[in-house]
Amino acid sequence: MGVLRRMGEKGGDSSRLKWVLGGFVLGAVWGTIMWAITASDSGVRVWLYLALTMAMIGAGVAGIFGAMNARKRGERISPRIMPKDEAERKAANKAAKAEARAQAKADADARKQSH
Repeated sequence: MGVLRRMGEKGGDSSRLKWVLGGFVLGAVWGTIMWAITASDSGVRVWLYLALTMAMIGAGVAGIFGAMNARKRGERISPRIMPKDEAERKAANKAAKAEARAQAKADADARKQSH
């Protein structure tokens, strides 16, 4: 899957997404079983309602347990708002210096043309 590969390349934990998708599938299966037991004569709309509702509940529960396990392992589960690690700071500083050099060069070229 492309999404899982991109998550792994960016340093994310793709196993959490796999757990959420697994919870979704398990919930959909459970919703289908509940429909077969209770309301199979009601039609496809009731089946879709039960399967999707149970699937969303299953994905939510899997997401919560996955986040709790990630927190226990010491991972951060919230998104980064500011660059935190040294590599990100160095990259931001390098980009700022390159921008300053480009601006200085543009200013010098403008001064040469005005003389």
